[in-house]
Amino acid sequence: MLPTVSLADGRQTAFVRPALQVTRPTQAVMVCVARAGLRLVAGGERGLIVYSDDNGRQWQQAQVPASVTLTAMRFASQREGWAVGNMGVVLRTRDAGATWQRVLDGRTAAELALKTAQSAYASAEAGAAAQQLQASLEDAMRLVSEGADKPFTDIIIRADGSLLVIGAYGLAFASSDGGTTWQAQMHKLPNPEGLSLYGYATRSDEHWLVGEQGLLLRAVGNSGAFLAAESPSTGSLFGALTLRDGALLMFGLRGKLFRSAAPGEPWTAVQTPVDAALFTGLQLDDGHVLLAGQAGQLLMSGDSGRSFKAVGLKTRYPFSAMVNAADGAVVLAGSRGLMRVERAELHRASGSPDAQERAT
Repeated sequence: MLPTVSLADGRQTAFVRPALQVTRPTQAVMVCVARAGLRLVAGGERGLIVYSDDNGRQWQQAQVPASVTLTAMRFASQREGWAVGNMGVVLRTRDAGATWQRVLDGRTAAELALKTAQSAYASAEAGAAAQQLQASLEDAMRLVSEGADKPFTDIIIRADGSLLVIGAYGLAFASSDGGTTWQAQMHKLPNPEGLSLYGYATRSDEHWLVGEQGLLLRAVGNSGAFLAAESPSTGSLFGALTLRDGALLMFGLRGKLFRSAAPGEPWTAVQTPVDAALFTGLQLDDGHVLLAGQAGQLLMSGDSGRSFKAVGLKTRYPFSAMVNAADGAVVLAGSRGLMRVERAELHRASGSPDAQERAT
């Protein structure tokens, strides 16, 4: 049960104030979009969540108990899903996105971090480890004093059903009981500078976290600890995408893209025709790969991410997420709302007639 939050502090009210009903929800700033079975669910600014049962043609607004910008969304099944966002908010739905419940917020998360740090410091012996734990304790005390002002950026649903949320300044919290209780995880991640964590991907038995300044962490197995991995980038990495053939792509600032062909294979840089940040990736049913980001361009690859070319869409604006609809269309979320693009249009705009024939 979450503690009662005083509304006297104006900074904190957004995570307990329900999202407002809006006239044109699909034209608002949308940040994330996901599939819940055949349903599409998208989230964005001020707690706005909408859902569609006709592959993104028509949308309905959901009931959401928070009015903070939502940054990421994932579904564990057709009905159960999770969304995270600003001010440390974590939301859960059990009816495919129609209604949501708040299960964590930044104030509660900070208190959990402080309790964990106090316990670890109290049991530490003198030495370098104690000094490091003291620094962790000071960081946790600062989290409490600053209040719920830091965003979560992604949520990971593990194979065993446990959850891991990650965020700015290295924030990380886990739950093994469906979001009823949470435990701070910052002390378990090799991130001494508190760099922000932005994205997650899994490949075979590997689990990857990517983040600020090229931060790259890797774990093996569901119970394996994350360890620092050699990163091919010094710039921030905003996301990662695992392809069906086992290749893994990582993308980030200034259109930078890196590819590893298989577990154990080195990272190689892939040239892209953009110089703006790449935020999101998607593999289509026919195997083609899409990337999108700050420039509002879509990039397409027909060779498992070894090369990309621009897709000339008629409408462009910064994109932050995209998803395959059940009928083959792609739905993109971005700064001007939601946009549905037919598969045939993607292939025509990419200038790949052979790909268009396969798609149609």
